Amino acid sequence: MSAEGAPKKRRRWILWVVLAVAVLAVVVIVARTMLQTGSDVNQYSTAKVERTDLRVTVSGSGNTIVGSAVSVDPGISGTVEDLSVKLGQTVKGGQTLFLIVNPDLDAAIERAEASYHQATQQLAQAKASRIQAQNNLYSAQHPSQVGTAAPKPVNANDVKLAKQQLVVANLGVTTAGENLDTASTTLRQSRLDAAKRTVTAPLSGMVTLLNAQNGRTVGSSGSSNSSVQSAASGTSASSGSGVVEISDMSTLRASVQINEVDLVNVKVGQKASVTFDALPSASVSGTVSAISPTGTNTSGVVTYEVDLTLSSIDGRLRPGMSCSAEIETALKPGSLVVPSSAVTSASGKTHVQVLDIGATAPRQVEVTTGATVGTSTEILSGLTEGQYVVTGSSTGTTGTTGTQGRGGGGVFRMFGG
Repeated sequence: MSAEGAPKKRRRWILWVVLAVAVLAVVVIVARTMLQTGSDVNQYSTAKVERTDLRVTVSGSGNTIVGSAVSVDPGISGTVEDLSVKLGQTVKGGQTLFLIVNPDLDAAIERAEASYHQATQQLAQAKASRIQAQNNLYSAQHPSQVGTAAPKPVNANDVKLAKQQLVVANLGVTTAGENLDTASTTLRQSRLDAAKRTVTAPLSGMVTLLNAQNGRTVGSSGSSNSSVQSAASGTSASSGSGVVEISDMSTLRASVQINEVDLVNVKVGQKASVTFDALPSASVSGTVSAISPTGTNTSGVVTYEVDLTLSSIDGRLRPGMSCSAEIETALKPGSLVVPSSAVTSASGKTHVQVLDIGATAPRQVEVTTGATVGTSTEILSGLTEGQYVVTGSSTGTTGTTGTQGRGGGGVFRMFGG
């Protein structure tokens, strides 16, 4: 190679290097400019239209109550002795709970027995006097038959007097009989009161109220044992007026408040699922057994009490525990559903945005909706299974190409200028 050709070759190489650097600089500037300006992107969240068994439910909250409880009131006064039960203890029907000491009850029996015997004697005397009065009247009406004397005429005054004596005698028998009935009733009641000194459980169950202590005086309230029903039946679930209350825990049930709007769909016999605040892991099935005919207005919100019979009783449950219930009012198998967030309403019509596969933008479709359960809405017409509906959208910037998600749902990006 000549000395003149070498410099030319070096100049040509330097020229190519300069050109390459210039091109690279232009590429860097263009790329940086694109990154700075970006491109607007519409992003759509989608969900697939699916078929499922739709369970329509209404919810309510309340407390557990017992359907059968008895308030034990001895009906007599005295001092408690030999108390053998505790609050929360389970007892059997007929089991002795405690004794009542009252010596006056024995004295009352003695007085009643004496009055009864006296009344018995008085009745016997009254009957004897009546027999005598009857004989006297007969003698006055038949004087010729008395003794061996010759027949005598009837004396009208004697007959009149004898009749008056018989009336008095009959009245004496009636009065003595009434006195004997009164004495008999008093004696019977005094014996019944004495028998009440042994207080027993009227039914098997749990002691849910105990107002008795050894050495404590209890007084008669004048009431006898009375059954207690739930509020849905129109009475209080617990009277609290007795010395002891026995609750039949096998009749434990849930009593929940249901809003008036939901109550129209609730019927006796419907199934329910019941949960308890005290037992988070326990869920018990139940059945609607009673619906209160009257509601309660609290700050303008009207609710009705609904009783639920439980299919099983957890031994840890107690009356008064907080509970919640989901009552199944309808079951719609194979319902077409979409997320409720996909449904919009305007001008009295309901729509969803459908994003077809391969489409660059969603299209609006008018639909007819049915029940809404949780976050899902039933579609009665307008859509078919497998379509995709838009549940949300947003706008951002990017410099990459877009993709459309599939499966249960996804995100679709549509680029703008």
